[in-house]
Amino acid sequence: MTKFLLPLLFLLPSGAYAIDKKFDLNAVTLEILREFPPALSPAVAVPRRADPQPEEKYFNAYILKAIDYLYKNYGLLGYDINSILTHDITYNTSGIVPARRAPLTMCVAAQMEIILTAYEIYAGETGDFSVYYYLPKRSFEGLSVTDLKGHIWVNPKFNANGTADALINFGMGEREPFENLRPGDFVNINRANRTGHAVTFIGYINKTGKILPRYDAGAVVGFKYFSSQGRLAAGEGGLDYRYAVFSKFGCPEMPYKRDCEVIYSADQRMLNTGTMLAPRFWTHTMPQASSETEGETTELNHGFFNGLTTDD
Repeated sequence: MTKFLLPLLFLLPSGAYAIDKKFDLNAVTLEILREFPPALSPAVAVPRRADPQPEEKYFNAYILKAIDYLYKNYGLLGYDINSILTHDITYNTSGIVPARRAPLTMCVAAQMEIILTAYEIYAGETGDFSVYYYLPKRSFEGLSVTDLKGHIWVNPKFNANGTADALINFGMGEREPFENLRPGDFVNINRANRTGHAVTFIGYINKTGKILPRYDAGAVVGFKYFSSQGRLAAGEGGLDYRYAVFSKFGCPEMPYKRDCEVIYSADQRMLNTGTMLAPRFWTHTMPQASSETEGETTELNHGFFNGLTTDD
């Protein structure tokens, strides 16, 4: 076998020896073999792990499933600024996150309800209950700097100008500019009349309200969203959709109720945008109380979040 393999050495790049000397297999010794330099090995490319696809890295699919579920089961049951959640929500084995004055609710509470409902759907589908161990239940009940709710409710002192900021502050989210949003991302808007709203992004729209597959600077006039807004009476307010239109485009007719005079801005304090990461990408970054935020609690700005949109 050795004599069969040895001639192959002289066919390799280092086998130039065979050109200069007459090859005699019986004359090959260890000393002769040591004269050969090591054979060159071709470079082997080590494949990089592919970057995760959006459906793997982000929680959007479950956010959208939560919206479908909530609209079907709890849609349009009434809006009230002092109400939180359309129903009690079980937080795994830790008890319930209680509703206040259910089934009425308002916009920032709607975003929290969407997230909690997405937790339920995700855990039920995947069997992964780790979402419930990342933050304690009290984080969805308290309003301090160490509570997620205190950030979703908006507090500039916490560097929280919207749901996107809240998720980023707790290592659960990622910044996305308005032009890169995907259905299921979060947006907080400001209007020209000095009011605002917390919503979930559904899609870009053109001047007739048609949903566009992606951002197009020449066609986009705003976006469709889901939140809680409108009037107190059932059927006139609560969890529902709207068509937000940026102020420069006026208030064109839309297929459904409009929310006009929305301010477009790259300033995240005016148009707060971002996405929620899938649980395995949460970073365990947590806000800590400082001398400025110690003992501080968020007070909801009732005048700012008044719930009224153009066609209410």
